[in-house]
Amino acid sequence: MTWWQNFYHSAINQLELFTITDIIDIAIVSYVVYKALKFIRDTRTVQLIKGVVLVVVATQISYFAKLNTLYFILSHCLQLGIIALLIVFQPELRRALEHVGRTAAANLFSQHSEAGAESQQVIREIAKAAQVMSNTRTGALMIIEKRDNIDSLISSGVDISAQVTSELIENIFVPDTPLHDGAVIIRNYKIARASCVLPLSQNPNIKTSYGTRHRAGIGISEESDAISIIVSEETGRISIAHKGVLTTGYTEYTLRAKINELVSNGDEGDSSKTRFKLSNLSKRRRG
Repeated sequence: MTWWQNFYHSAINQLELFTITDIIDIAIVSYVVYKALKFIRDTRTVQLIKGVVLVVVATQISYFAKLNTLYFILSHCLQLGIIALLIVFQPELRRALEHVGRTAAANLFSQHSEAGAESQQVIREIAKAAQVMSNTRTGALMIIEKRDNIDSLISSGVDISAQVTSELIENIFVPDTPLHDGAVIIRNYKIARASCVLPLSQNPNIKTSYGTRHRAGIGISEESDAISIIVSEETGRISIAHKGVLTTGYTEYTLRAKINELVSNGDEGDSSKTRFKLSNLSKRRRG
């Protein structure tokens, strides 16, 4: 009997031992691994994960190579590294646990999950205001809160609780007015707060041409599922930050379409496909 026949019979024997429980078990583990890899890819942890893997590999090599001193140092570093990783990955772990907590039942209570008539009106007012401020090169930062409550991430701010209108948004961001320096928080179809200070992104890959306003918009999107709309006072360009990814070059119409997509579809959209589609749409409109 050849080796491949042995392999074939061995595989058949193993398959005969499979039960429905084993299939469910493998499916659950596969899904968890997939979500974990997707989460790591979408955050800043990739480089840290590479560093941890490198230390683990170096530890094993030093063990088999009988490099006792190096092995002693690396093995103890790994033991202490578990505590260090909990500290370093604290924001990412918090985001992951919040993501796990977003069940289907919780979505029923999300007022932003369905793009109804009120939601459509709010989105139209935001897009209209962004276009006007883009034309006048008025800097602005608007945050649409989705499922994650962002109160713990916001410093200062003035409570407003007003209806969302383009005129009010434009007046808030008029230069040298009391509320213009900071972000506007839109929650439950209302302008909840203004002049809010947000956490700045520490991502080293952000272009140096982007200032504090863009870093704040990206930062809040890294720490929550909120949507950041940014208008540059230098160039007038309209940008969106979501899940730590900044896309730019929007018009009033493409901005409205993008916000609708993010509000309606949640976090499941393919951002790369969206960027391609909307950039083409912008080119056609300019053409």
